[in-house]
Amino acid sequence: MEYALVLLWFVVYQALAFAALPLAARLFPGFPDRGAAFALPVALTVVTVVGYWVGHLGFGRWTAFLAVAVLAGLSGVVLWSDRSLGGDSAGLDGTGGRFGGDALPLRTYAESMLIFAVAFGLLVAVRAVDPALQPGGGEKFLDFGIFKSLLRAEVLPPQDMWWAGDHVLYYYGGHLASALLTHLTGTEGQYAYNLALSGFYATLVTVAYGLAGALADARGASRRVGGALGAFFVGFAANLVTAVTGLVWLLPDETARGVANWLAGPIADSTSGDLLTTGLSDFGYWGPSRVIPGTINEFPLFAFLNGDLHGHMLSTPFLLLIAALGFAYFRTGPGALGRRRALVFGALPVVVGLLGLVNVWSFPTGLGVVWLAVLFAPADPLSLFPGVSTAGESEPVADGGEHDGGASPTAGETPTRTPADLLLGEARRVASAFAVTGVVAAAALAWVAPFVFGILLQSATNRSLGLLPEQSSAVGLLLVHGTFLLVFAAFLWPRARVAFDVRPVRAGLLGLAVTVFAWQLGYPVLVLVVPLLLVGWLLLRTVGGERTDRGVGYETVLVVAGAGLVTLVEFVYVQDNAIGGRFNTVFKVYMQVWVLWATAAGGVLASLVGSVGPTDWRLPAVGIDRKGFMNGLAALLVVSTALYGGLALGGHFTSDHHRIDDPTLDGKAFVEDYHPDEAAAIAWLDDRSGQPHIVEPAGRNPYTWSSPAASLTGLPTVVGWVYQEGVYRGEEKSDARAADVDLVYTGTWEDRKRLLEKYDVQYVYVGPAARERYDDENLRFGQYPGVEVTFRDEGVVVYEVTDSA
Repeated sequence: MEYALVLLWFVVYQALAFAALPLAARLFPGFPDRGAAFALPVALTVVTVVGYWVGHLGFGRWTAFLAVAVLAGLSGVVLWSDRSLGGDSAGLDGTGGRFGGDALPLRTYAESMLIFAVAFGLLVAVRAVDPALQPGGGEKFLDFGIFKSLLRAEVLPPQDMWWAGDHVLYYYGGHLASALLTHLTGTEGQYAYNLALSGFYATLVTVAYGLAGALADARGASRRVGGALGAFFVGFAANLVTAVTGLVWLLPDETARGVANWLAGPIADSTSGDLLTTGLSDFGYWGPSRVIPGTINEFPLFAFLNGDLHGHMLSTPFLLLIAALGFAYFRTGPGALGRRRALVFGALPVVVGLLGLVNVWSFPTGLGVVWLAVLFAPADPLSLFPGVSTAGESEPVADGGEHDGGASPTAGETPTRTPADLLLGEARRVASAFAVTGVVAAAALAWVAPFVFGILLQSATNRSLGLLPEQSSAVGLLLVHGTFLLVFAAFLWPRARVAFDVRPVRAGLLGLAVTVFAWQLGYPVLVLVVPLLLVGWLLLRTVGGERTDRGVGYETVLVVAGAGLVTLVEFVYVQDNAIGGRFNTVFKVYMQVWVLWATAAGGVLASLVGSVGPTDWRLPAVGIDRKGFMNGLAALLVVSTALYGGLALGGHFTSDHHRIDDPTLDGKAFVEDYHPDEAAAIAWLDDRSGQPHIVEPAGRNPYTWSSPAASLTGLPTVVGWVYQEGVYRGEEKSDARAADVDLVYTGTWEDRKRLLEKYDVQYVYVGPAARERYDDENLRFGQYPGVEVTFRDEGVVVYEVTDSA
């Protein structure tokens, strides 16, 4: 086990967080931890964005150190400017908060460091017994190939290791951040992969702790309880498949079998359906990630346990950073116009742009969170634009009254507005929030303009929008989202009842009518999720108020955001040539829903446990006090959602297939064990400098041991995984390259010579795959002029093309 490397990376992570602490404190002065939990993602944002732009001129280790120098310089400017103001930052957040060189949040920084250390240590342990960058069950060959290509790169964008002669057509921001960290630490790529993955997981958990704690504090609940619950739900909790399966099979066998078959009916074509019908004796960590047929329903613990270094995982800390910046804007008073503009037009575009570079699928969600934060904040969105009058815009306040542009109504006055006025005012506010978000979107795209114009627009031609996919069943939605739906319903129902004077009988009848209507349409989302969207929206626009008994705050903004996403993918999806239907859409979107809802659930559950809420909230007369009931509910939710983690990690650390007795973070150690005939050749190629082109048999079967030379070294091959490149560049082009590769191994010398020159091939890889696919007579490249053996081992011969002419 490489303990020294683990310590080095931990120190580097914390050094970056400490360097960004002044920036974080300036961005989040009103947060209870003064932004300490967000310091590392702030640092990664600055370092990655600077490295991205400088990298287009030249990329290497010096780029990473230059980016860190810029981070330190920005923090120094913040400290200097604060001292020049006498340490007084009053007005930055509209609350008169202070920030100065003698007031850095060191105590909360130490607390955040502890949270990071626990999460980092957990995932390091997970990866140490299963570090393999093997191709099955995920995207590790793709991710490591891009990562290694970046480590070899002298300029951005990185070369495509599966498409020699061109750059990647893929979002690579997370791999770029990992490469910069690798250059900073001087670590070999096969170790850095697992250490970067562990760092992103720990960053996600830490950010969730900070944001959930701030949400709980805004409700008057315990910051630490809210933070701990948020970190748990984001980093360790799972959906209800495991808990429900265990509960069902506590019943007598015949009864259990009948109940299991009934529950599994709507999800019969998924691995979760199989798990339900067989019980936990056949538990595998994979099953609960596939619940709704034809989709993937991942959650962070599964994803990081599976171990890809993939965009949908690496983007999660930055999505929560955007949510935190939205919260900072949300709680900034209308009078602090300069700070509001700085957050919306200064900080947010940088992070939103980086989010798109890390994971394009998260870019619309980042903008959606910005839109909702601007829409529901007390300040008029139009006030952000210079010279735009906001007179006549009424804002919601905690007591249910309204004020105009931040000024309270004159005592004794009762503003009278007709329903038409209210509707027009709401439409105006929605439109103005869209206008603000449009500016943020344009600025965000400008921050990553080379990616947008060089990669994104080119790859987007293979995608289109589809409508009305096959719907999720009520069982599927409840198994995936049931925990959060219960928490949010318990939070919103009593507030809606007080705010709108809801009568339970009428509400029950209305719910029954909606249920019948949704059942007839076949859209259970209309009953289970849409009410959260509508009730949350109405409460935010008519009640508001963070600490009032009946008010709601930013936690409800995140509830609305997640509900909107879940509802949206029931009606709209992205069509691509990767796989049919909404498979990829739900896969990528549900991870975003999880982190938003899980963080909000932490803050909400803390307020429920702390009995912060409407004073007339009553339980049925069952002899249980409210506080005891809520504590029991919280305990039940934690235990039920932790069952997956206990079983999955238990199996992970006892598996006969894992390195229990010989842990390591070397992601390529498995090659020596499972593919010893190719290990030496791959290591030899990995030692080559630069990015010379190679040719090896095309990877026609994805997620198998194919195209290993390119995937494990970052050297560009003529074509790697044909299916994957067909998704990015078109199937016709990908199949044509694969045919050219076949001709390199089977054609006449004239054909071979022409193709070796066309693709600028320097090394020809002849290994087990080539011998299995082609005749031995065709594989004797050394008989041709200008081609000679440069490496020979028992299983592989590598030929060097010394003279393509």
